[in-house]
Amino acid sequence: MWIWMMTGCTEATNQIKQQDSASILDTAIKQDTEDTTTNSEDTGTISSTDCPPNMVLINDNFCIDQYEASLEEFNNGTWVAHSPFHTPSGSNFRAVSKANVKPQAHISGALAQQACEQSDKRLCTSDEWLLACQGSESRQYPYGNSYQNGACNDVYADGHPLINYFGTSEGIWDSAHMNDPNINQQPKSLAPTGTYTDCVTPEAVFDLHGNIHEWVADSSGVFRGGFYADAVINGTGCQYKTSAHNFSYYDYSTGFRCCSDSLE
Repeated sequence: MWIWMMTGCTEATNQIKQQDSASILDTAIKQDTEDTTTNSEDTGTISSTDCPPNMVLINDNFCIDQYEASLEEFNNGTWVAHSPFHTPSGSNFRAVSKANVKPQAHISGALAQQACEQSDKRLCTSDEWLLACQGSESRQYPYGNSYQNGACNDVYADGHPLINYFGTSEGIWDSAHMNDPNINQQPKSLAPTGTYTDCVTPEAVFDLHGNIHEWVADSSGVFRGGFYADAVINGTGCQYKTSAHNFSYYDYSTGFRCCSDSLE
């Protein structure tokens, strides 16, 4: 079945370990949050008193990350960037929303949820994600009702990224192959956040269609939006939805972003 080939059906459990440094992490998160200010240089990042930095207010109700999430790892007393091409493991990660960086792939829904919580956020619900993508006017795409070719990173014209990398379609649809760190480093694959400047909502939320699948808070396992090699098979535009995997699944195509309550 082609949908199975596009995303794979081998379940891989990402073990989330309990760390003795939880209190140190909590202190570091609190201090870092207090010291963080919104960077509104030439990246398109907006400033708002209603949301935490690099988040956008939706419908005067909740905040959503402006960009697909990256990960930072707490290491030797400081937060350092984690490679988006490698599978994270453990509990010492937090989610960050940054422009012009490749977003985290190879992440399960469970670990994405935990990373959001480490940043005093939460994994978006399906309703929150859809409202951010469609707006109150129920747009078909983040940018409007009519499809714009090239607006988002949603077309992979060179076949399939796994087949291209491994040179075969045989024996590659398993967790080990589908989490090879080189897949998303091929040309015309995963793009840095905000690169597709037309793939943006009127509220300035980027990349809700294509680029990387985005987990939502559904314990049965749901990710939305499509990714760079398929953004049509499981729905059109904002309605794209994959529900074939459990919450512990991950591969080269799975990412996320976070939501939070507004500050007022």
